[in-house]
Amino acid sequence: MLKKRSHNSYVTFLLLCCCLFLFACQSGSNNADERTVPPDKSENISLTPLDIQYESFQKVIGWLTEEEILIHVGNTEGHELLTHNIFSGEKNTIYTEKTSILSVKINQSRDKILLQEVSETLSRLTVITTDGLTVQTTPFDYSSYVTLDWNPTDNNTVFISHYSFDQVTESEMIHVYVWTIDENTLTTRDIPSLSPKWYSANVYLYIDELHTDALYIGDIREDREDMLLNMDISDFFLSEDTFLGIVESDIQDNLVHLFHEYPFLVGDKVLSIPKVTINDYPVKPHLTQATRNGRIYGVIPEYSFALEEDLGNFSLSYLDFENEEIKEVMELPEDAPIALSPSEDYLLYGWRLEYIITLSEPRMIPLLEEFD
Repeated sequence: MLKKRSHNSYVTFLLLCCCLFLFACQSGSNNADERTVPPDKSENISLTPLDIQYESFQKVIGWLTEEEILIHVGNTEGHELLTHNIFSGEKNTIYTEKTSILSVKINQSRDKILLQEVSETLSRLTVITTDGLTVQTTPFDYSSYVTLDWNPTDNNTVFISHYSFDQVTESEMIHVYVWTIDENTLTTRDIPSLSPKWYSANVYLYIDELHTDALYIGDIREDREDMLLNMDISDFFLSEDTFLGIVESDIQDNLVHLFHEYPFLVGDKVLSIPKVTINDYPVKPHLTQATRNGRIYGVIPEYSFALEEDLGNFSLSYLDFENEEIKEVMELPEDAPIALSPSEDYLLYGWRLEYIITLSEPRMIPLLEEFD
């Protein structure tokens, strides 16, 4: 069992808060208004479906530009990554290997891609540019899916994590690695979470999934225990320095609160939504944000329910924290991930991000005819 810091570490905590706040202020001018411009929205825009075989389609990875998305295709003969222009339909294959590609992640700058490849004879991590040039590769002795998290301010570091179960001791374990890409070094980090998130070049956040279900903060420069931040936050969403903490209501059992902090640790506004649970544990809604302090959209349940008993009804909604309002955009067929485009005009939606939602006049368009 990991030892936890107590709330008595007050002075250290205040210093850390100050550092984080300064970082947030300094990073604001970097990319707040750097957005690609789509075709004139006054025109009658038509999006072009993806012209590939349905059987080979794996998933959409995400946005590279306002017009281009990254697609993963593959079969028993090998896997590919290709770009697709949603307006012109132009495709460009940027990476091909006779391996299976499992996990894929685009970095914050959208100029590099991290992928996990496995075959009968190898297991490795590879970083490529969006032009398909290999930047770095390293062996990685694990042949199932891993969780990846690019550092938003340092493109040379990535969290890689996976779960394991020891049959002999009947114990659960979570393995977390820090890959320093330019030096090509993999180091382990004692973090009890499958989804640690980078906040800055060195600072990270996570929910302790093995012991306390509480929010912790740590620093890779320090070889000491991570600090307990909040016992009430059961999950969170982090996009650059926008933080949404998920907190169960202690008054109404059917609600959870979304505590909005911008910058992180600077309290702002709160929105309440119906609580969805699985095994009595609150489920974090699917959320997305594309730019620093930009618009936040979520897949929001219409009522409270347990997933063991009900699939529920959901709507795509704009979370207006400034006015403390939830504005419904459109009904959705199911609870599934979303990804907002850089200019905030479009959303990818679906378990394979297989639909595009236009936000100006809300409608959902399938990327392949088979999804229609």
